[in-house]
Amino acid sequence: MVKGIVFDLDGTLVDSVNIHLISWIEACRMLGISIKINNSMIDLIKDLVGLAAEDIAYIITGDEVKAKILADVKRRIYLGKINSIETFPGVVDGVKELKRLGLKIAIASSTSRATIEAVLKKTNIYSFVDAYVGSDEVVKRKPEPDMFLEAMKRIGVEPREAIVVGDTKYDIAPANILGAISILICWRRCNEVDVKPTFYAYNMDDVVEIAKILLKMKVVKS
Repeated sequence: MVKGIVFDLDGTLVDSVNIHLISWIEACRMLGISIKINNSMIDLIKDLVGLAAEDIAYIITGDEVKAKILADVKRRIYLGKINSIETFPGVVDGVKELKRLGLKIAIASSTSRATIEAVLKKTNIYSFVDAYVGSDEVVKRKPEPDMFLEAMKRIGVEPREAIVVGDTKYDIAPANILGAISILICWRRCNEVDVKPTFYAYNMDDVVEIAKILLKMKVVKS
């Protein structure tokens, strides 16, 4: 029986991927790192969204010191744009429904713990989340499974009792490694992933549909 659900945050619950991308572009320009719209660097960053800022910055710069500076600048820029972040349609009602079903809810995000908290409070879903884990709280970040395992521990469930919901391979692959049910969710952007989730949710209009899927799969009691 499933007892808990672990969500990714950006691109899964909140519509923030483009804000991350804009923040990366502004940070690179501020530090004199050559980056142009529609070039390969932009495409690279799009593909890497879902990883921790430090890891993306290192791939961009190839230098640990420069990567730390770039990640810090990007993080500050992103936090300055936090008021423009919104949940996807139906997320608040969806989270409420999952709680009604008796599920514990956790967040596992590649952003820092402080950033997760700020976004959750701004988007009015903070009170429904039982635990959250940021990239600064684990040794091995996504795509390793450590962050998801820690989130499951914090809500008191084993991987076999958990569902992981995310929008990229960086969420699905760790869930599969742990043996949890994985659901690939897509909103406006539908990226193909090279790992197979337990369940595809490409056409879900809002997170309320997740509750219906769980009932259909007979993994929770109504």
